[in-house]
Amino acid sequence: MFDDPRRGIKFYIITYIVFLLCMFIAVLFTGCSNSNLVSSKVKPDSTHYSTIFHEIVDQDSVVHWYTKLYEGTHWCYYHHKYEEVRRNVRR
Repeated sequence: MFDDPRRGIKFYIITYIVFLLCMFIAVLFTGCSNSNLVSSKVKPDSTHYSTIFHEIVDQDSVVHWYTKLYEGTHWCYYHHKYEEVRRNVRR
């Protein structure tokens, strides 16, 4: 195809650079901003049953998410703060 081997290598390098430039421009203008992966946000939902957290509903019907269930101070992943956990026995 090419008489000079260096000319063929230059052709393939230029073709590769043009391809990368086109891909960069396509990603730059379309991007991932409208995709579901970037725009979706994790929202706490009491109807969603997580396999990671223990969902606890207190006496006031407030939902809490904990990773461990024992008495003491724990991080509530639903409210993003530390909360005191105590067990009340219903009689």
